[in-house]
Amino acid sequence: MLRFRGVDLWRAGGAAGAAVRSSGKTLCIDALNTAGCDYLLYTHSHVGHFPGGVDAFYSPFGGTIVKPGDVLELGPFRVSAVHAYNITKAKDGRPIHPKGFGVGYVVEAGGVRLYHMGDTDLVREVAEVRDVDVLLAPVGGGSVMTPEEAADAVMLLRPKIAVPMHYTDKRHYVKFRDVAHPYANVVALHQPP
Repeated sequence: MLRFRGVDLWRAGGAAGAAVRSSGKTLCIDALNTAGCDYLLYTHSHVGHFPGGVDAFYSPFGGTIVKPGDVLELGPFRVSAVHAYNITKAKDGRPIHPKGFGVGYVVEAGGVRLYHMGDTDLVREVAEVRDVDVLLAPVGGGSVMTPEEAADAVMLLRPKIAVPMHYTDKRHYVKFRDVAHPYANVVALHQPP
C-alpha cells in the first residue's frame, strides 16, 4: 500500500486494478476484487479489467456511461474521464484499443491528483493532463505502452510518484524503473495486507 498526503493507494486485482481511499471512502478502478469499493470505475471491458456481474459502476461500455471530458463527483473524489487508446498497438491491422473504446481517469482527492492512464499508447491527449502527483502507467508492450514509452509519459508529465501497472514480466517493471526513476519516484504497488 502507498500512502501519499493522507490518500492511500493499493492494487485491487486484475491487470491494472487500483484502489484509492480518501476521507473514509474507497474508489476502485479496474478492480476484479470489488469488496470494500464504494465507487467502481472501469477503463474498458477486456478480461483482466472488468470482472462482469457488477451492477453499479461507471465505464465507457456499461453501467453509468462515461466518455472523455465527463467529470464525476463521487463523495470525496472528483473524477475526470480522459482519452485512452492505441495508435501503434494493433491486431489484424486494427488498434487493440481503438479511440472511443476505453478511457483513463484523473482522480482528485485530499489534495492529491492521480492519473490512471487505462490501456493506452502515449497519445497526444496524455500531454493535456497537468499537475499529476501519482501516475499509474500501463507498462509491458503488446496492447499498452512499452516500458520505454511509459517512461516517456513520466518524463512528459513529471509526476511525483510513478506506478507501473499491467505488466506480467518483472523485466518490464525493471526497465521502466531504470528509465523513469530519474524523473519520478517509481513504486510497485501490492495487495493490501
